[in-house]
Amino acid sequence: MTKEDITRIMEENVKRKAVLFAPYNPVTGNGSPIDRVPIAFFVGGTKFKWNIPRSMYKVHKDLIDQLNKTGSLAEVMASVGPIASEEQALLLFVELRFKYDFEFWVYITCRITDKRTKRTIPFKANRPQRKVIVEFEKMRLALKPIRAIIDKARQWGGSTLIQAYMLWIQQIHKTAWHSSIVTAVEDQARAVRGKYSDMARNYPAEFGKITMAPFEGSSKQRFVVERECIIGMGSAEKPDSLRTHDFAMCHFSEAAFFRSTTTKSAEDLVQNLRATIPDVPYALEVLESTAKGVGNFFHREWLAAKAGESGYVPIFVAWHEIEMYQLKIKSYTKFIEWMVTDTYAQFLWSLGATLEGINWYFTFKRAKHYDDWRMSNEFPSTWQESFASSDKRVFSPFYVQNARKNNTPPEFIGELKGKSHIGKAALEGLEFQKDPKGKLWIWMMPDNSIKVSDRYVVSVDIGGRWAKADYSVIRVFDRYWMTEQGGIPEVVATWRGHVDQDIVSWIAAQIAKFYNNALLIVESNKLDKDEETGERGNHFLTILDEIVKLYQNIYARTDPENVRQGLPIKYGFHTNVTTKPMIIDLLNATLREEGYIERDERACNEMDTYEIKENGSYGAVVGCKDDIVVTTAIGLWAAIKYMPLPKVIEQTQTRPKRRIISESTI
Repeated sequence: MTKEDITRIMEENVKRKAVLFAPYNPVTGNGSPIDRVPIAFFVGGTKFKWNIPRSMYKVHKDLIDQLNKTGSLAEVMASVGPIASEEQALLLFVELRFKYDFEFWVYITCRITDKRTKRTIPFKANRPQRKVIVEFEKMRLALKPIRAIIDKARQWGGSTLIQAYMLWIQQIHKTAWHSSIVTAVEDQARAVRGKYSDMARNYPAEFGKITMAPFEGSSKQRFVVERECIIGMGSAEKPDSLRTHDFAMCHFSEAAFFRSTTTKSAEDLVQNLRATIPDVPYALEVLESTAKGVGNFFHREWLAAKAGESGYVPIFVAWHEIEMYQLKIKSYTKFIEWMVTDTYAQFLWSLGATLEGINWYFTFKRAKHYDDWRMSNEFPSTWQESFASSDKRVFSPFYVQNARKNNTPPEFIGELKGKSHIGKAALEGLEFQKDPKGKLWIWMMPDNSIKVSDRYVVSVDIGGRWAKADYSVIRVFDRYWMTEQGGIPEVVATWRGHVDQDIVSWIAAQIAKFYNNALLIVESNKLDKDEETGERGNHFLTILDEIVKLYQNIYARTDPENVRQGLPIKYGFHTNVTTKPMIIDLLNATLREEGYIERDERACNEMDTYEIKENGSYGAVVGCKDDIVVTTAIGLWAAIKYMPLPKVIEQTQTRPKRRIISESTI
């Protein structure tokens, strides 16, 4: 490593620390992530320069414009109502701002215990808390219910923030707006509600009084007298105490620890409470937790939110976004020279962590004698890592992160249609039809401007027809750039869905024909078995053998010599104890060398949850899928190891230019 390289990294580190520790003042509004408008005014000869939320300006535009014009707060507020003093004018303006500015309100009115010093201090939202506030405010200002799921690292005050936000809604915006706190066990719920109680107890008298009394003699429920709000408390184990109330807000804390019983699942327990929450503005549902493996309630809810299949907004807070996880470095030169030799340290740097943050991470890990799995669970660097169920992942997170640099939304979404969905007519009159709910994602349409041999390859992994079955996946690779020395293949399309096995086979043939008669390579294992019984069936004979009569460019694994001896041709790629490690090893090496361009984020998501099982086999962690991984591995094997290099046969138009997406494609 040269001195110039070290200097460059140190300069980048200075920029990152400047962002992480950027000045933030909730009173002036400086450093707030909320869209704001500057105002300036005088009170008693003192000049105030604030930045108020634009939402406040829109509602009180005339008042704010007049204030900026005259600079006299007392004069402007006197136009609203009788003002006895400048101090009273300021108090009224502060209360007006409370309605629009949560960051300002929580700092002025709420007191919390500092985790390090144990002193009672104003609630000044830290960087991760401000990240959550932004998402809450987007939904509130859009007059939508506030629904979020938060996957988080430890110790940044997520639960406290949610309780404060609920208190703000109840104290400033709504009366009789009941809320509840639900945890895995009641002791946890009591601790979370204690944060609400502390803030209520220390609420400044000049801004109101909050009296919390037992509700109808219950030891679990509290009632805010002045606002007529019930503050409920319950657990996933004993939710019955919460079912008799109409809650408008519910905070599900450490939801990954909710356990299913012999008679009811965690989903059922939570759904009973969700059903009481109205679908109206200021209604709030938040699930937050440190992740605890995969296949559980929280993991399923997170995946649904990420896929846009639920009403929850997914929010992830990584450890390196938390300001306190930093440790001074004695020698930057020595530290950087070590960092570039460690794959995971490089991965953390690629995510945006500071050098001091990386130093903290490895020092803490060593001091606590934590393994990789424990660090991933308690101090995750990515959301995929947070759900790691073991330290047996196949693909290095650093390799996958590099592949993500090329991920981009598809250019087209829809379906490919022929004159029929099966048979000869299925391959005639092919036309792409746009449909936002379509299963075919296309990043680049077939290129007919130049004739190239062996350009495209279409790989297929056939799943089941049922919603919870494996997905059927079809992927298209463009090998054009392999005509040049050092060129690499590129993913240009993905189809993913649940349909009958014969239908998906015809869809694959359609896509192969659409992409200039591409080589079609189908993983044939499932075609050899009956979907419901698992026994060998005749799908193989009745599907591929039928298709090959109409579309001949299909991969066959039968040795040519055996064919000459009269043995039947076996179409399709068969994965077994020999071929599966071969193609997965190739995919891993290709990721390491950045040897192909991956456009689809879903492929990278699957790579992050692909592991080596206890018996040495490969597969997705429980609750996840690996269909895109397998299809990608087969396609790359065909593109890199099996097919001859593509050759330009005839150039009819200008040679295509590679799209510059990231450093990897330059």
